Amino acid sequence: MGRRDRNNDPRRPDAIVPYSQPPVSADAADPDFFGIISLLGAFIGLVTRQKFAVWLSLVAAIISQLTSKISEKEYRQGSGTLAFTLMGILMLYMQQLLTLTNEAVVAEKESLDRLAASSAGY
Repeated sequence: MGRRDRNNDPRRPDAIVPYSQPPVSADAADPDFFGIISLLGAFIGLVTRQKFAVWLSLVAAIISQLTSKISEKEYRQGSGTLAFTLMGILMLYMQQLLTLTNEAVVAEKESLDRLAASSAGY
């Protein structure tokens, strides 16, 4: 076994071509089914006031974010689906929260009115 000499190296440094990744068109990308389920679930949940649809949408949005490829993140709007889903959850539960706080305010006002009426009688 002889030692290789640099002069006898068959590789040619002038023939080296650097690798460049081919551009990916938006049409060639795989469809994001979890992203579509997320958007549809959030929309259906908001329109029909179905809580399970919005929670399913949140799970699908998280799965969509976790399974997306780094190369596809430029073409996708994953954060938009997650934001839309969170907005759906907020809107769905905001009505219950406002109803509870409104009932608490009305009950407190009634108790203050009773207290004022009973103290005025003395």
